[in-house]
Amino acid sequence: RRELEQKLVSGELLAVVTTDALELGIDIGQLDAALCITFPGTVASLRQMWGRAGRRGRGLAVYVAGDDALDQFFCRHPDEFLDRPVESAILEYENEQIHLSHLTCAAHEGPINPDQDAVTLGPRVRAHCEALVAAGVMVERRGAFTLRAPEDFPAARVSLRSASPDSVSVIDVKQGELIGTVEAARACSTVHDGAVYLHMGRSYSVSALDLDRREALVEPFNGDWFTQPKQETDTWIEQLQDSRQTLGVKLSFGRVVVSEQVLAYQRKRQPGNEVIDINALALPRTSFTTQALWFELDELASGLPLDVLLGALHAAEHAQIAVLPLLAMCDRWDIGGLSTNAHSQTGVPTIFIYDGHPGGVGITRQGFLRFEQLVDDARRLIAECPCAEGCPSCVQSPKCGNLNEPLHKAGALELLNLMQAAGS
Repeated sequence: RRELEQKLVSGELLAVVTTDALELGIDIGQLDAALCITFPGTVASLRQMWGRAGRRGRGLAVYVAGDDALDQFFCRHPDEFLDRPVESAILEYENEQIHLSHLTCAAHEGPINPDQDAVTLGPRVRAHCEALVAAGVMVERRGAFTLRAPEDFPAARVSLRSASPDSVSVIDVKQGELIGTVEAARACSTVHDGAVYLHMGRSYSVSALDLDRREALVEPFNGDWFTQPKQETDTWIEQLQDSRQTLGVKLSFGRVVVSEQVLAYQRKRQPGNEVIDINALALPRTSFTTQALWFELDELASGLPLDVLLGALHAAEHAQIAVLPLLAMCDRWDIGGLSTNAHSQTGVPTIFIYDGHPGGVGITRQGFLRFEQLVDDARRLIAECPCAEGCPSCVQSPKCGNLNEPLHKAGALELLNLMQAAGS
């Protein structure tokens, strides 16, 4: 990295192609232009990339859009690159697994006194320390908690990429080496038998997934197709934490249990997305508890026939998931959703949007707090897309467990317009 910076400063290098690795921490005042290829995920990130150029004079910033929903949204609203507030950074201090990991690391640095440290470590510090004692990780001496094994270095086991301690190792059988890990909760949908797994820009074919040993065996893949899982998803409301009436719907936030089962996977040609075939899988149902927002569209949905309603709810869910990263610093792959014409607990048409990480990391909490903006962004995304029946730039999702069926673009726009009208 430093060598590249020096060569850019000296003029030996006239240009460099990079990931977002050079987004921060680089001070090269002579850069004339910054070209960003597709939307990097957040407005904050894009501004940092553009900010690499023109620091000591005039500069040029170029944005080359892809066909993703957010790319097309900003193509139609380029002013929002500079005018829109940057996304809210998410700091979820209530995730139990994250808190337990933090306490373990803190205990490595010094004894934890719950009465004194609750100010910085939170009100549940004593309960969680006692849980760690029960798990054999900590011991309590004279009212303070320390690690049972002081020589242990717990930070080495805390992932910066995942809140969950449970992961599946991805092993390249040709090289006999570990190339990555996948959250256990995502293993069935990401590294199932036959899946094409992308890692560090390289494709691998999954030859076997062993859930008992927590291993996925892969080998390099050079084919012209990719895979997409088909899965069945259910949600169960475990705890209602907040609710309000807005935009003609009952909006709620709380803790839900998400259960998923991958039933099959689809092979699709690349490029072109032509479907090659669908292959059945026999995988167990998995579940995790997380945070979610959900809203009930009882009266607003009553005017749509059932065949339109199912696709309309589904398309509206996809559009909201697509634009939620505009409000919270996340990726659409961090979010899941479910839409149904009659949920088992609400009894009415309901759309769920949930954090895709066990315990929740605060993404949908931000969506709940800024729900009106979320609905407006989704409505604009659909209304301004020139396609007739829905496309990857508006209501089709690359991660849809139902393989983007059914979707009804016009019905989704009607629902969102009705919500907007009810709030005005």
